[in-house]
Amino acid sequence: MTTLDEKIDQAHRHVDSGKLIVERQRALILRHRTPDSIKLLELFKQTQRVFESDLADLLKRKQPYPQSKAPHSRE
Repeated sequence: MTTLDEKIDQAHRHVDSGKLIVERQRALILRHRTPDSIKLLELFKQTQRVFESDLADLLKRKQPYPQSKAPHSRE
C-alpha cells in the first residue's frame, strides 16, 4: 500500500515532469507553429493543472487539522 508521503513524492514528480513537457512544447511551437501543436500544448497545460491540483489536495490531507476543526472534536 502506498503511503501519503509516497503519493506526495510521486505527485511532485508528475508536476516537475509536466512543467518540462509544457516548456518543451512551447519551444517547439516557436519553431513549428501548427494548429495541432497548439492543441497539444493546451492538452499538456490542462494535464499540468490536474497534476498541480492533485498535489495540492494531497498536501492538504497531510496538514494537521486545527483543533476546532479536528474530526471527532467535542466543541
